[in-house]
Amino acid sequence: MCLLRYLFFLILLIAASNAGAQNVTISGVAKGAEGKTILLKQYSDFFSMNEVPVAKNVIDSLGCFTIKGNINGTSMAVIHIEYYSGEIYLEPNKTYNVEIKNLVFNEKFDKVNYTLSPFTCFVRVLTEDKNELNSLVQKLNIMYNSFLRENVYLLNKKQILSKVDTFLIAVNDTFAGVQHPFFSDYLKYRLASLKHFTSYSSPDKLFLDYLYQKAPLYDNVEYLSFFSGFFEAYFNDISRPVLMSDLYIPVNSNKSYFELMDVLGKDSLLKNEKFRELVAVYLLNVCYANKDFSKNNVVAILENIAMKSKFEQHKHIAGSILQNLTRLNKGMPAPDFELKSTSGSYVKLSDFIGHYVYLNFFTSWCLDCKAEMELMKKLRENYGNEVVFISVSADREFMKAYHFAHDNKYNWLFLHLNSDYDLLESYSVYAYPAFALIDKNGKIIKCPAPKPSDNIEFVLNNLIKSGN
Repeated sequence: MCLLRYLFFLILLIAASNAGAQNVTISGVAKGAEGKTILLKQYSDFFSMNEVPVAKNVIDSLGCFTIKGNINGTSMAVIHIEYYSGEIYLEPNKTYNVEIKNLVFNEKFDKVNYTLSPFTCFVRVLTEDKNELNSLVQKLNIMYNSFLRENVYLLNKKQILSKVDTFLIAVNDTFAGVQHPFFSDYLKYRLASLKHFTSYSSPDKLFLDYLYQKAPLYDNVEYLSFFSGFFEAYFNDISRPVLMSDLYIPVNSNKSYFELMDVLGKDSLLKNEKFRELVAVYLLNVCYANKDFSKNNVVAILENIAMKSKFEQHKHIAGSILQNLTRLNKGMPAPDFELKSTSGSYVKLSDFIGHYVYLNFFTSWCLDCKAEMELMKKLRENYGNEVVFISVSADREFMKAYHFAHDNKYNWLFLHLNSDYDLLESYSVYAYPAFALIDKNGKIIKCPAPKPSDNIEFVLNNLIKSGN
């Protein structure tokens, strides 16, 4: 099955999953972010960690905002303001009053954040209810993080076990009267992760206590965190009946979902078909990044699960992982955009169908960006109208992009990002400068593409010569 057909299926699947969505409203104050866009997103699942937009709005001149959207059940969500993000736990049909703190926006901070990593902002839910989910999670996190800070020096020593004993008693006493189903599971698997992390319990005991014959908690981040941490080293343990090397034949040689399931079934702890398939999905995600496995075969098996699994949750998770792994692969549609050019007009990427596009993201203060731009001058002269060159400025001010292009006499198209951090994310831009090469049909050739200093001319010459 081609990936485009699969992605169409994924859109239908997501639409179906949204049918049962319920309302949520978040109002509050975000001082320092006046005039900026605030976005609320949920994770599609806790394996791929793909974020799905829920709602957005503009923060007013007083720093106040309200966002309303639909969510699918109780789960962790993320609030974004540019490159700041903060977690919040949401329950359907509830209204939240929040304060968002630690927001600073200026070029100085932009330069510090050269890897474009999200900065953490503190999202505080203003409530008097001590049993409100966010209050419970925050209280647990404070206890948990304090324990780790105080005992990190003991992590590889036997003395940690008595410390864990004391901590478990304290936590269970603190939350003994809490009757919140989601938090109870959250607490259970947070403590399970601690037991695993500190070797407090053996892997077999952890499996029997927390995973064996228990329904997967797909919407609980701590369950999936424990699940992933548990299986991270499980198949590299030579005492286990199934090793990673046992997956080579079903994945690399035969590209077979059924053989993969049969091999995993040799482990008596994985006899349950539903649980075993969830393990298979997790492993395929891991195998994709492993050079010993065929990426194309991993994708084919994930497509099989996404289309044919008996379990709707697994269809969704496999599909989300596929989207994450392949969205910038060769032949996939390049993310479209509409941005303002330095001449004042608005330009879409799709305006250039029929032309090769060499796209780059930069800032005026980035020295490496300037060096690559000087090389792009010659590329623009050499390739004339055979390649469209587009540079997108991530500078905060439009006029900085304007002066940078005009003062340096760059004679190709310059656009302004206007703080569209979703666009940077869609092209996996993690540092400046970043480049992408797009074909005449608007599909990815390479992303990331070679920089001018990495001999992009070789790639361009071959493209133009072949006419593809």
